[in-house]
Amino acid sequence: MKKLLSALLIALLTMATNVYAEDDPPPGQIGVSPSMLELSIGSKPVNESLRLFNLKKVPTKVKVEVYNWTLDENNEVKLLPPTEQSLDQWMLINPVSFLLEPGKSQVVRLSIRPPVKPAPGEHRALIYFTEEPADNVAPGEETPVEVLFKLGVGVYANASPTKKAATLTGLSLDKSGNTLRASITNSGNVHTRLKGIYSIWKKADFPGIHNAEKYVAGESAEKAPEGLVASGQLNQTPVLPGHTRTVVTQLPDLSAPGSYIVAVAGTLDEKKIEKTYPLSR
Repeated sequence: MKKLLSALLIALLTMATNVYAEDDPPPGQIGVSPSMLELSIGSKPVNESLRLFNLKKVPTKVKVEVYNWTLDENNEVKLLPPTEQSLDQWMLINPVSFLLEPGKSQVVRLSIRPPVKPAPGEHRALIYFTEEPADNVAPGEETPVEVLFKLGVGVYANASPTKKAATLTGLSLDKSGNTLRASITNSGNVHTRLKGIYSIWKKADFPGIHNAEKYVAGESAEKAPEGLVASGQLNQTPVLPGHTRTVVTQLPDLSAPGSYIVAVAGTLDEKKIEKTYPLSR
């Protein structure tokens, strides 16, 4: 029986979900660069390119599609019908299908040519690279489990004048200490992201948020103190223009009892954000 599993990588959300069969190659053997495009558009055509890599040992048949999109209330991608002002209608892509040989790469070129004047602000498209099922199974053979990938590359095209106007209306750590919630209102006409890092320290060794940020970002030449328990990137899911969303960053579990400090350092539209939270186990 034929089974179809999929690996969906949405670069624009900086998140990845991979599903694969036990005997198949692990995820990460198909890649795309760059993982996201941000560019400016106007009256002249804009040309860009993406490169898809096949690190698997078998040829891969790929189909390319482009869509208009938004994010729903759960920060999940929602495809939209095209409009006169949607970027997908202005984009020419070549090639739209190809066979990617093992260990090789393929350049996919795109050209943005608006037939009408772009409205000020952000225009978005989502380019999907989808693996198509193999068609070389001999008659009478059982079709093996297939693991098909689907890569999504977000394209953000800005038309002048643009306006950045995001507000962090709340930043909180839940009582369990495992979930950091950032509530963001974006009243501008381009998307925004909360960019930054978190770090978890033993309370007695906390060096202050300024030093903590330098240690975690690798800016300090000194060796990070032993009190650093964990660190990582904040969730950079975009908040689209005109939306208010809560972006959640999951923190690692702390099993050892003790007193800790959770430090958050980042920026929202170039505005500095620093916050610390006490945590006990």
